[in-house]
Amino acid sequence: METLNRLMMLALVLFNALLVAQNSDEEKVLQINSAYDKATLSGDVSYFERVLAPNFVGYHPDGSVGTRAEVLEKLKNEKAKPTYRLLSMTSDDVKVKVSGDLAYVTGKWKASTSGIDSNPIPHEDTGYYGSVFEKQNGNWLLVADHSSEKAHTAEELEPSLKTASEKYDEAIRTKNVNLLDQLLSAEFISINEEGKMNNKSEEMAQLGTSDLVISSLTTSDKKFKIHRSTALETGIFEVKGLFKKQAFAEKGRYSSVWFYSGGKWLLVSDHSSIIK
Repeated sequence: METLNRLMMLALVLFNALLVAQNSDEEKVLQINSAYDKATLSGDVSYFERVLAPNFVGYHPDGSVGTRAEVLEKLKNEKAKPTYRLLSMTSDDVKVKVSGDLAYVTGKWKASTSGIDSNPIPHEDTGYYGSVFEKQNGNWLLVADHSSEKAHTAEELEPSLKTASEKYDEAIRTKNVNLLDQLLSAEFISINEEGKMNNKSEEMAQLGTSDLVISSLTTSDKKFKIHRSTALETGIFEVKGLFKKQAFAEKGRYSSVWFYSGGKWLLVSDHSSIIK
């Protein structure tokens, strides 16, 4: 009987020890997970270098996949040359489950971002995430992360789209090549009324040439159709000026395709035709 009691006591001690160890691991994982938001907000690349496992894989809301090296490179590039501003980053309803050397964390994320141009319009993104941590050599490392993002409504996106459209008009009207650079996507293509195609660099060079003088530019009858992260803009333009000292005046219609990425709208393509 005494031997049985000792065995029961030993089992109870071992169980309590395992429970304490598990609770300790849960706290460590939660601390690492909480620091994730702070590191993302501050752009702390060193945090991700410490926490991302060598075999890390991230699955993003747009369906793309990123390895440790790819994620770190993206973070470094964004820190060196920002394409948007991250104003806040928080997690709610965070839960963690530890099983041996693996831990699974779920939660809801919320972020507020804006563009980097003057007078940007902030907006909020929300979604859910699931992360897998593994204890490697005594340290908890993030080995996999999957996140989803709630789709924006057209009503939420339209104000910032209209602002981007107005800034595009301003860039053309004032021949502001730097502003145009911020608005055009890297894959931008334009097709004019003569069927000529320009890529981004050609479009910027065409606007910046001293041969072109724009005396006035107005747009009207603007309409916007938004589907998820893509938008179609149509309207009428009237432009007057000089090209190689020859006066010109044109009135036409245009259609533009915008894509929403990184908290801002980028112009992907533009097509114009003359009204005769």
